[in-house]
Amino acid sequence: MKKIFNMDNPFWVAMGRVFDIFVLNCLWLLCCLPVFTIGPATTGLYYGMFGILRGDGGYPSRDFFKSFKLNFKQGLQLGIPLTLIGAFLALDIYLCYQSGRGIYTFFLFFFAVLFIVWLAVTLYTFPLLAKFERTNKQILIWAFTLCIKNFPRTLYMFFSLALGLWLCHLLPGLLFIAPAFIAENHTAILLTVLDPYLPKPFEDDETEDNGGSEHDAEDKIVPPDDDMKWLL
Repeated sequence: MKKIFNMDNPFWVAMGRVFDIFVLNCLWLLCCLPVFTIGPATTGLYYGMFGILRGDGGYPSRDFFKSFKLNFKQGLQLGIPLTLIGAFLALDIYLCYQSGRGIYTFFLFFFAVLFIVWLAVTLYTFPLLAKFERTNKQILIWAFTLCIKNFPRTLYMFFSLALGLWLCHLLPGLLFIAPAFIAENHTAILLTVLDPYLPKPFEDDETEDNGGSEHDAEDKIVPPDDDMKWLL
């Protein structure tokens, strides 16, 4: 009986993670309501997910708002243009599809390719912004390079996103949990790419001895210059 109510029981650990993901999803939806804040909100969502999966995060809500505030300006600078570009490409694809054959078939293919490139870059942009201190140009170039160098992982992220959107279309209620689960899935993939640039998670005893000061000081991690020379 004691094992059932033990908070270290795998069941309760899993339930705790599901609750943390649900909290992050609700915060993301709430902060996306103005639409133009999608960038900072998505950055906060990924920052919280990095903390959960790496085990070096605090309370999900605290981590979310910490990143949301820290990256608000840069998140707007990246989020608004990327959102407008995505909406423009999606509208062009729809109009070309509705217009029928002929020259519109070429433009349909053209805009579809651009949309795929846009989506791939976007999937990497906000996770990079959540953990690394770089200019907008460097973030975008790095995102573009990573999505090509890790093409199989990028395809998997496409599939994960498409599956999540399809399930939300079938069951709209999943909107309250699906985006965060998609972000968790993407974060797990991205950790295999970004772990060499990130410090090791803090040990529990070190965090307790120092009152979590190390975690508070970890706003962003700057990648080694030798690995980033191609960005300059």
